[in-house]
Amino acid sequence: MSLSDVDVTPPATAQHVFIARQPIFDAQETRVAYELLYRATREATRAYLGEVSPSLMCGDTALHALLSIGLDRLTHGAVAYMNVTEEHLLGELYKIFDPAAVVLELLETVEGTPAVVDACRRAVADGYTLALDDYDGRASLDALLPFVKVVKVDVLDRDVRVLGPWVARLRERGLTVLAERVETQEALAAARAIGCTLFQGYVFSRPETLDGRSVNVHQAAVLQIVGLLNEPDATDNALEEAFRSHPSLSLSLLRIVNSAAFGGRGVDSIPHALQLIGREALSRWMLIMLVATVGSRSPVTHEAVVAALVRGRFCETVTARGASGDPAARFLLGLLSRMDTLLGLPMVQVLERLPVSGDVRAALLDRCGPHAAMLMLAEAYEQGDWPQVDALSSDDELPALYAEAVSWANDRLVTVSRA
Repeated sequence: MSLSDVDVTPPATAQHVFIARQPIFDAQETRVAYELLYRATREATRAYLGEVSPSLMCGDTALHALLSIGLDRLTHGAVAYMNVTEEHLLGELYKIFDPAAVVLELLETVEGTPAVVDACRRAVADGYTLALDDYDGRASLDALLPFVKVVKVDVLDRDVRVLGPWVARLRERGLTVLAERVETQEALAAARAIGCTLFQGYVFSRPETLDGRSVNVHQAAVLQIVGLLNEPDATDNALEEAFRSHPSLSLSLLRIVNSAAFGGRGVDSIPHALQLIGREALSRWMLIMLVATVGSRSPVTHEAVVAALVRGRFCETVTARGASGDPAARFLLGLLSRMDTLLGLPMVQVLERLPVSGDVRAALLDRCGPHAAMLMLAEAYEQGDWPQVDALSSDDELPALYAEAVSWANDRLVTVSRA
């Protein structure tokens, strides 16, 4: 079946899916790609798919989501690893994607049958890159190895004495081996030692990989100003003096307010900038500036900064659509929930430096209180824990809100980097 035989027109009643992403890093800890994670949601969508063949609807609702949201909005130009079933492969449904934009990741359920081998040969001839997911060394996969460039090996709780020979054989064939589910520094070191050169897993979001250190002078100044901005009794004069005490922050403030984000207003003084931007917006920009300074350390920390901004924006926009709570507080909640990782400090110490409400503190420290469910929703979405997402939210616009949060985060980092 060719793509021309497939009706990719979205149904009259919109389908909704959840999409998350996880970064993939190379040996230099440079982010080189994202894997996109997805699943169809709720009874209405499942009922619709029950009436129309999944093959006629591209075999998976994720393809429709990417068509409607836009691949670039999710990856900002990075390569996307797309999970591909045997049905996708045989039907050539992947052809809706630019070969340069994706890696087709053959799921572990795909076997090296003659039909699958022929389909792989056609995909490679058309310029697509193939990866093999969750390789376990079974002989039935050998027929696929001549057509793939990347082989993913699950290293979680696996014995390197078993994985080492697999990796060696794969590398002898000129294949790149990607270690997935890398969750500790020890696992990362072991994966490197046996020859893996691409890496994916939660270890890249944990403090030990982010060069944890004490807050530097610049970051302490930002935290001081954020504290003043959230103090009802702080005067404008006190805020102006705080900025004047740190010339680099004063310059950054003026550049931000004069940027395209605020319409290029021609502001030339701190009091004028404070008046125009307002305390709430300024507090947000200062927090963005804070995480951006942390992100300048390395590509891994930069990726963690993007994740923090995406989480903050996602929590804010989901709340603004009707969830109970204050959107501004939810933005702060999402952003701060990553600050322990970014600063390499326990969350208790992070919160000692910031004046936050008791409800925000309870959510961050104990996952309780009125904000806890929103934080757990964001965490579940990022991890692709779709049953938990379903249990916490019935909002079918979550995929679009997440994609918007990704774009928003990248745009804000561009603005701050110019400030």
